[in-house]
Amino acid sequence: MNSSRLLQRRQLLLSAFSATAAHGFGSDSVETTSGKVRGRNVNGVNVFRGIPYGGPTEDSARFLPPAKAVHWAGVRDCTEIGPRCIQGPGNIFLSPVIGEYFRGSRDRTELAPQPDSENCLGLNVLTPSTRGKLPVMVYIHGGGFVAGSSHLTLFADRFPQEQQVVLVGINHRINVFGYLYLGDLDTKYATGNIGQLDLIAALKWIRDNITQFGGDPRNVTIFGESGGAAKISTLLAMPAAQGLFHKAILESGSLLHVATRDEASAKTQALLSKLGLGKNQTSQLHNIPARDLWKAAPPGDLLPVVDGHTITQQIWDPQAPAASANIPLIIGCCKDETTLGSLKDDSVFRLNEASLRERMLKVNISALQADQLIAAYQRENPKDTATDLWFRLGTDRDARAKAILQAERKVEQGKADVFMYHFAWNTPIEDGKIRAFHTAELPLAMRLVRYPESEQLSKQVAGAWGAFAHRSTPNAQGLPTWPKFNAEQRATMIFDAPSSAAQADPSHESRQILRSI
Repeated sequence: MNSSRLLQRRQLLLSAFSATAAHGFGSDSVETTSGKVRGRNVNGVNVFRGIPYGGPTEDSARFLPPAKAVHWAGVRDCTEIGPRCIQGPGNIFLSPVIGEYFRGSRDRTELAPQPDSENCLGLNVLTPSTRGKLPVMVYIHGGGFVAGSSHLTLFADRFPQEQQVVLVGINHRINVFGYLYLGDLDTKYATGNIGQLDLIAALKWIRDNITQFGGDPRNVTIFGESGGAAKISTLLAMPAAQGLFHKAILESGSLLHVATRDEASAKTQALLSKLGLGKNQTSQLHNIPARDLWKAAPPGDLLPVVDGHTITQQIWDPQAPAASANIPLIIGCCKDETTLGSLKDDSVFRLNEASLRERMLKVNISALQADQLIAAYQRENPKDTATDLWFRLGTDRDARAKAILQAERKVEQGKADVFMYHFAWNTPIEDGKIRAFHTAELPLAMRLVRYPESEQLSKQVAGAWGAFAHRSTPNAQGLPTWPKFNAEQRATMIFDAPSSAAQADPSHESRQILRSI
């Protein structure tokens, strides 16, 4: 072969190698307890998509605890996106309002499509190296208990590389498939909370397999936003989850109460009636097509339930659960939790003090209390508009009140550290209308940065989460000192751009007034 042909062949090989690196092929195969899997290399990170951690969940397995994954021969290709549980048609990554924000880019739309299936027990693993012993961070998705998926992890290849962690995202049964309670109608289904048991099965898979992906099964942090934090609040109270994780981060979803059996059974009866079934016909639910069953679900969330088996008492009331006493926590929420749901009400973005007061009276706040709150908010936040104060009020009465109460009860337990945060950066989305909206910190924590002005803030949040996974403290380089939360100083990290800082008992006056309402 002459020198020109050798040079040409070398150039072709180099081009092929470059194309392979760019398109993300070439990850090593990894042995799991169910068989070998092969992923792909994306930007220097080994990405495994849709690895089964459980068996089929349809037909006779519907509404039953998860079985182990079926063993396969050869090497399973885990380069395609695994299915999420059957749900509505929404896709946050293609949302015209926040899709780019959650993708961290105007591009990457090719990753956005998500297939749906009743058989959805799969997980994603992203690892900088399959050889090592890195902390493991497990993302539990939001969407209440009715929607969502672990899909965000597939956009977040930068996060595990920078933080040197193994990132895992779990898909599991939700809505009627994961949280319909049949235990009072048929002893076959006495064990409820199937969606939670799926999460526990995934955590057991991580315990048994993550070493092969370069992770440390003795250093597992679970984290999630909104419904993900609610699921974590529940896991923290479930004895079967003990020992499967060692730290937790709860973002805008602190859940203190789950459903009673009576409440859960009432929703089940409503579904049966809608399907034309009696309470003695639960076996007929197996014959209903999955999509039709989903459509018949009662409105609102189906919550976990105190079933007497997997959950034996209320999860965070009147005190923190003993099952997770030694688990350190990060707990917090966003400043403007309700803005996304207010976009269709243009009047809320044009409030003055009088119309703000009128709205407060309509949500069971007395005239005297409204005047006191407005005055306190104006003293605490002198630059805020009336609209700003309305959104603060919505957060402070719900998400923030629950987060603080959860943190207080954890501190009272006296067994493990708690760190509080409040995310306050006003995003530029919709010309700034939705401010620090519900879930606004989640993409930044995963290093998904759509707006350059939030790059440093993203590094701070992601760095804090990574430091917590490594060392059980969120104190990290580039972030001001973040003290533990306690009943006296009540230190809270205020994440904001251009700078973040810890404050002692922020919004003390308004918090005290709201507690008296």
